Amino acid sequence: MKLAIRFFVASIVVVMGVSTLRAEETKGTIKSVDTTKNEVVLKGAIRNTIYELKKDAAVCIDGKKSNLSDLREGDTVMVNYEKSGEHYMASEVRGLRNAQETTGTVRSTSPDRNEIVIKGIVKDTTYELNKDGTIWLNTGKSSLKDIREGDQVTITYMTRGDQYFANRVRVTRR
Repeated sequence: MKLAIRFFVASIVVVMGVSTLRAEETKGTIKSVDTTKNEVVLKGAIRNTIYELKKDAAVCIDGKKSNLSDLREGDTVMVNYEKSGEHYMASEVRGLRNAQETTGTVRSTSPDRNEIVIKGIVKDTTYELNKDGTIWLNTGKSSLKDIREGDQVTITYMTRGDQYFANRVRVTRR
C-alpha cells in the first residue's frame, strides 16, 4: 500500500511539474541576428540573452510576416519563448519599427465593417483591420467572425490621425 501511495504522489508531482511549463514573453532590443545559427541576441543590462528560434517559429515586423534575416540590430522586439535547460527557445519574434502593440479584452467585433473593439478603462478603442491584416487564433489563421467577446488579444497597429489600423490580431484563448 505504501508503495502505491508513493507512486501516486510521485505521479502528481510529475504531472504538476509538466503543467507549469509555459511560454514566457520578453521585450528587448536586438544586439545581433545570426541566421546560420537561427538565433537572435537581445541586449541585456548585465549580459546579453540568446534566443534560439524553433523550427516553426513565427517572425513578423510591424505585424507582417517576415524572415529572421529581416530583423536588424536596434529593432525593438517581443519574444515568446520557453526555457529548455540553459537554452531559450523562441516560438515567436515580433519586431516593431513603425507600429505599436497593445493587449486587451474584446468588447465586440463588426466583420461587416472590418472592426474590433477593445474594452478600455475610460473609453473603448476601435481598430480597423487593414486589407492585408491577419487574425491568428491559437496557431492558425482565422477571421474576425471567429473572435468572441471576452477573448484576450494582442494587436499590432498603426495610427493615422485619430484612427487605429490593425496589421495583426493574435487571439489568446485558453
